[in-house]
Amino acid sequence: MQRSIPLITLAIMLSGCAEFSSSVTKTIDAMGMTPDYAKGLTDDLEPQKKLTVPVVSVTDKVPDGKLVEKYDNGAKKFETVVKNRCFNEYLDIYYPNGTLRTHTPLINCKAEGLSQGYTQDGKLRTTITYKDSVANGEAKTFDAQGNVLQTIIYKDGFPQKS
Repeated sequence: MQRSIPLITLAIMLSGCAEFSSSVTKTIDAMGMTPDYAKGLTDDLEPQKKLTVPVVSVTDKVPDGKLVEKYDNGAKKFETVVKNRCFNEYLDIYYPNGTLRTHTPLINCKAEGLSQGYTQDGKLRTTITYKDSVANGEAKTFDAQGNVLQTIIYKDGFPQKS
């Protein structure tokens, strides 16, 4: 069920949603894990900065349930489930062309499990494993053919030396 949301509430939510998406994308780019076919995003994060994703809270005016926001062209911008005033279950963020950009599973409003990032043409670009909204486990980058280009192991949000 799509809902109409007050503009100020939507601005706050989109800000959090954008922060969520860009925190993962920028960190991967800063680590040099972006394959050639997916380059073009800029970043200013340091590779040693702890890799976490924010909890996106919403105002009490946003009821629990499925939440979908769309671009002006009608394509989905993001989709999630609101529960207890935050994004929960999953957060799917889309490019303006309607292609899925990121899928991140959420448990108790925090990133939990394998987050996947895609290019605008739908190719898997990255995977990052999260526990309690902190990178813990493998982060992988893939080439255009789906081969693993690089794997980095994270512990408590920090990349481990090989």
